[in-house]
Amino acid sequence: MAAGEAAREDFARHWQAEFPGEPAPRMELGSVRAMERELERCRRHLRRLQRALAEERFKVGYLEAALARAPPP
Repeated sequence: MAAGEAAREDFARHWQAEFPGEPAPRMELGSVRAMERELERCRRHLRRLQRALAEERFKVGYLEAALARAPPP
């Protein structure tokens, strides 16, 4: 079995343990360089998601506070 295929199977096994029933995303794991590119792509995506989460948390907090101050209808 090729190293890339073994890495994909290993990833899929770990993914299923963490997210049962969810198909593992397709990733290029055939070489160290490919894994480095995937890692960087995942890090960029994570930063975008963390930023979006922070924005949504801010909006929720702001709206909850605004509603707490608002007079009853």
